[in-house]
Amino acid sequence: MVTRGFFSGRRPPSDADARIPPGQYLEQGFPVLSAGPTPRVRTEDWSFTLKQGPRPLKKWNWAEFNALPQSKMTRDIHCVTAWTKFNTPWQGVMIDDILADAGIEPPTAYAGAVLRRLFHQCADQGPRHRQGDGGAAL
Repeated sequence: MVTRGFFSGRRPPSDADARIPPGQYLEQGFPVLSAGPTPRVRTEDWSFTLKQGPRPLKKWNWAEFNALPQSKMTRDIHCVTAWTKFNTPWQGVMIDDILADAGIEPPTAYAGAVLRRLFHQCADQGPRHRQGDGGAAL
């Protein structure tokens, strides 16, 4: 028997429920997490190196890297610190364009990357990084 005003406590799943991985929460802003001050790096000193194991395949300076094709997309971000942000606009260089510029065919549908140094771009403040240049290894 169900009485008026009695609800099971369950609600039908929403689109958001289907998009948020278990253990994540929905974030409306964009949290900035930092363990301390972020050092600045001059664009003249910045580089990005693509390696296969220990062997460098190609190295780009700031101007060369920014001359690579820029892609725009909107995606959900699921951060390892447990927040999710829906419909986040992103612009940057895709791994397929980096590989093509280095003369490498993508080996599979998936690629692994090892980031030896953290890097992020602040649109209004120029490049910043931690512990040296940016780099990726395949």
